[in-house]
Amino acid sequence: MKKWMAAGLLCVCMFGTATQAGEKSMEELSQELANPLAQIWNLSFQYNHTTLKGDQVNGNPSIDTVLFQPVLPVPIEGGYTAFARPVITYIKGPTASPGSSYYYGSTPANPIGIGLDKASEFGDMILPIGIGKVNKVGWSWGAGLTFIFPTSNNDLMGSHQYQAGPTALLLWANEDWTVGTHIQHWWGFADDGKSDDNPVIKRAHDASLNHTDIQYFIVRNLPNAWQLRASPHITYDWSAPKDNRLTLPVAIGLGKMIKIGPMPVMLMAEFQKTLISPDNIGSDTTIMLQANFIIKNPFGSL
Repeated sequence: MKKWMAAGLLCVCMFGTATQAGEKSMEELSQELANPLAQIWNLSFQYNHTTLKGDQVNGNPSIDTVLFQPVLPVPIEGGYTAFARPVITYIKGPTASPGSSYYYGSTPANPIGIGLDKASEFGDMILPIGIGKVNKVGWSWGAGLTFIFPTSNNDLMGSHQYQAGPTALLLWANEDWTVGTHIQHWWGFADDGKSDDNPVIKRAHDASLNHTDIQYFIVRNLPNAWQLRASPHITYDWSAPKDNRLTLPVAIGLGKMIKIGPMPVMLMAEFQKTLISPDNIGSDTTIMLQANFIIKNPFGSL
């Protein structure tokens, strides 16, 4: 974990040498970064501490996830933007044992497991790609494909399936507000080739993966590059029993654009409370901390 975080910070420092923050004010950068389709390059680090609840949950277990997301959009002709937003996950939390159930409809960014044992491992990787039309004021949209790759090196924390489906972004913005949603849906279409001799892997291979992630975001821009914000994820597992399909959270948080040396950095914190969750295993509360390090886009300008 420490080596992985150190490598990520080294990347920030290397890319940061190309930062040209002086071309825009902190307020302008804060406003533009609220738009996930904006042509600002940034390296995002997110930490989530999630407490669990449900019929199969004993005690007060929790899951910690670290998400690294390089956001490197490329402008193309006609005012459009090509985007690829890989999400690399690192997970620490309770893991299911071969005799217990495991919620395979969760996403790598929101893994759900049970059991007395804990593990810290890389999870599966998410990769949405597509094109979009960006407007600083008014409507912006994007569309493309999204993938989940079974890259987890822990048998109990990965989906063990390749997954793919559509993705779409739609948002509206003015100088004060940014409101929108990012929708991703995945179907499993091939297993990872690991042996079915392990009953956990066999159950994962046999699972019919069909699930949706809807991130909604509401950002109110405030003076001095502050934000009031919410950006939780609604998930729905279409293959799960009826009472175990929907996860519906609400959130409230703050954001602040600062400078670390010459580099602009967006700091965010949110508290999320789940109103509806699966009966068997689900999230209860999440504390989210995030830092976005803004770097130079060689195809555009800050």
